[in-house]
Amino acid sequence: MGGGALSRPSHATVLPRTVSQVFLSYRHVPPDEQLAERLCAYLEERGLRVFIDKQIQVGLDWVAEIDRQLRASSAFVVFLSEASIRSDMVRQEVETAYGLRTEGKLDIFPVRLGFEGKLPYDLASYLNRIQYALWKPGDAEEALFARLHTAITGGAALPVAPSTEDPGVVSLSDPSVAAECKGAPLPAADPRIVLETGLETGTIRRDSPFYVRRREDEVAERCLDQPGSTVVIKGPRQSGKSSLLARMHALSKREGRRSVFLDFQTFDEPQLASLGSTLQTLARRIARTLKTSLQPADVWDSDLLGEKGSFAEFLTRAVLDGSSSPVVLLLDEVDRLFDRSYRGDFFAAVRGWHNNRATEDAWENLHLVLGHATDPALWIENLNESPFNVGDRLRLGDFSQEQVADLNARHGYPLRGAEEIAGLMELVGGHPYLIRQALYVLAAERWSLARLRQEAGKDTGPFGDHLRRHLWALLQNERLRPVVARIARGGGCDDEGLFQRLLATGLVTGEARAEARLRCTLYQQYFSRHL
Repeated sequence: MGGGALSRPSHATVLPRTVSQVFLSYRHVPPDEQLAERLCAYLEERGLRVFIDKQIQVGLDWVAEIDRQLRASSAFVVFLSEASIRSDMVRQEVETAYGLRTEGKLDIFPVRLGFEGKLPYDLASYLNRIQYALWKPGDAEEALFARLHTAITGGAALPVAPSTEDPGVVSLSDPSVAAECKGAPLPAADPRIVLETGLETGTIRRDSPFYVRRREDEVAERCLDQPGSTVVIKGPRQSGKSSLLARMHALSKREGRRSVFLDFQTFDEPQLASLGSTLQTLARRIARTLKTSLQPADVWDSDLLGEKGSFAEFLTRAVLDGSSSPVVLLLDEVDRLFDRSYRGDFFAAVRGWHNNRATEDAWENLHLVLGHATDPALWIENLNESPFNVGDRLRLGDFSQEQVADLNARHGYPLRGAEEIAGLMELVGGHPYLIRQALYVLAAERWSLARLRQEAGKDTGPFGDHLRRHLWALLQNERLRPVVARIARGGGCDDEGLFQRLLATGLVTGEARAEARLRCTLYQQYFSRHL
């Protein structure tokens, strides 16, 4: 797998001696919450100003205050535990903090609480290169607090060196995988979970016990058996799109193909600054993953070949020529390039790779898989130079009632019959992540469906973390927030671009913008109350 989660540049830990504020990020569960409170008291006793979200009223004001306080801080301490790695809000806080860190406004201090496994893929992309502290139950809290105080005030770095391991492999002993195998869904797909190298055989685990195979899985797998296929997978956030790409990656590796999985969400802004920087980053990651002897710098000639020509030259000479082994290039979250000024040139290049198969035999060994959520027609003017209208196009939607019934059986039948299954779907629709989360809570906590309904829309309920993350995202987008409020009141949407963006987030559904509605009853209840 590609080095996506390890490719963010390492930034030296240099903090001003004067700390404006320390922001504590944690999950409201024991022992995380109690440790955060004691750390807050320790730091305040030593003269530091600390923000901890204990006295803010939930709702939009709460989200706005979290955002404001984070941006007012110069130090960000995040507790990483088996509970927090499944938190949507912790992810949002880490993502925002990382952006501030790259601007030189804040530094990050991860603390692992009894957690020594690899981080989930998306968190690893932000935190793997940062030194951290490790605390285990029974360890002296005072020693941890003292190390953090010293690091925050610029005295010394945290003691544990950042990871240099490739997160492309992961074993079932890792807590992130153990959570998935117990039925607790991760908010973001982890493409490494389909790989298991803990056994001497190096076998590949293609499915978690709770992964739902759909018709699209079968079509995608058949495409890999054909010479040189192009597969375009569209689906909103948390619909299973990235999981499907990850499983295609795992299947390709198991069957002897050379496979590279690249997620554009793991690219830094400087890497996406221009067409040249983007293609060169792609080429370097391919070279690293496939361990090519020829490097991009050996063939790159922007003046003679141009950026697109240089990339094609590298791919031809370093990867495709002289080998009969198929290559699978999986590009996830390509939406991140849709609003770039060079998007036309980039996607014309991808379409060119697809077209090259007709004239160059070596290119018949290249499989292309693209994952996206937003309609590319809004961004790509020349459809003849678009890769999104060729090959096999798959669209992922909600789970059907039969698929939910199958998942219910895998969780030990916490829902009693078709009537309760329909009741759950009336609340959350067929939203794959919310269905998984609901069944996990019903089974693990032994809740009734009635109690789930009662707690569902609360900020402290089983979906509270997920709902608050959406609320935070809306807070940061002044254009989307009033549109969602209008849709919640039944007013539809009058802007196609905003409608497509909301479809991509998974918040709304509808065949046309005038028919836009919130995706499920849970969203309708929550956002009607908070917007």
